[in-house]
Amino acid sequence: MNAATKRLNALRELLGNARECLGLDVGFLLWDGSTLPTGLPPDVLAIYFADEGVIAALIRRPRIQTLANLWVTGRVDIRNGTLFDLARMRPRVRSKQFFKALDKRLLATTVLRFLLVPIGGPWPLNNQPRQQRSNYPPDKNKKNIAYHYDISNAFYALFLDPELVYSCAYFTGWDNDIATAQRDKLDMICRKLRLKPGEHFLDIGCGWGALVCHAAQHHGVHAHGVTLSEEQFAFAKDKVARLGLQDRVTIELRDYSTLQGSFDKIASIGMFEHVGSDNHPTYF
Repeated sequence: MNAATKRLNALRELLGNARECLGLDVGFLLWDGSTLPTGLPPDVLAIYFADEGVIAALIRRPRIQTLANLWVTGRVDIRNGTLFDLARMRPRVRSKQFFKALDKRLLATTVLRFLLVPIGGPWPLNNQPRQQRSNYPPDKNKKNIAYHYDISNAFYALFLDPELVYSCAYFTGWDNDIATAQRDKLDMICRKLRLKPGEHFLDIGCGWGALVCHAAQHHGVHAHGVTLSEEQFAFAKDKVARLGLQDRVTIELRDYSTLQGSFDKIASIGMFEHVGSDNHPTYF
């Protein structure tokens, strides 16, 4: 029996032991065409490993970036389902219980057999620069925002909810539509901030004005939103007027770094990740 076959057999034993310890119904497809368990039906949810370098990489570089590289290059895949299906089938066994039940001898044997196997490639995510400049002046920031958001409001209306909320929704029920989920998200934010009537509320990166209008309508605050997008600014201004909120909501076309004023509560939804580490002191 050659070394490659021994590695494959060791991995099969380890995966079988892990499935048993975790009570998993997920199958595995290996690079030689074999399945675990043997005779796995073709329509069963299964994790696919394209080559033995995948296992070597996960052993030597057990990081999320390793898995991301393997995923985007198709060397790890999910067959007959999605990540959501896999998440729904997650085991109820605690990690401590799992590692206690796992065959340690088998684990050590498998690790040793794959330790010197070439990890293969490509690794496209490793070629991305670790640090990019983020401290651009306001005029450059405005150009960047315009490139993305000033395509047209009609374009974004094709796939966003009626209020044009541009960040993750909050689904309290499986059957909720996107409009309901976004309203629930807006209200959750307002409740987390414990907004009270008469307070002055700021939304940095207010987008099309959904949060400031919701906060004013349903929580009685005086809300101020800032955006760098001309299209968003025009839409939000029209919305405020349409809802008759001119005395409680103001929208400003402004870079957050030049903002003046005092506020009781501040929100910034889906913008922080775009600020850049160089700008964190100013932002906060």
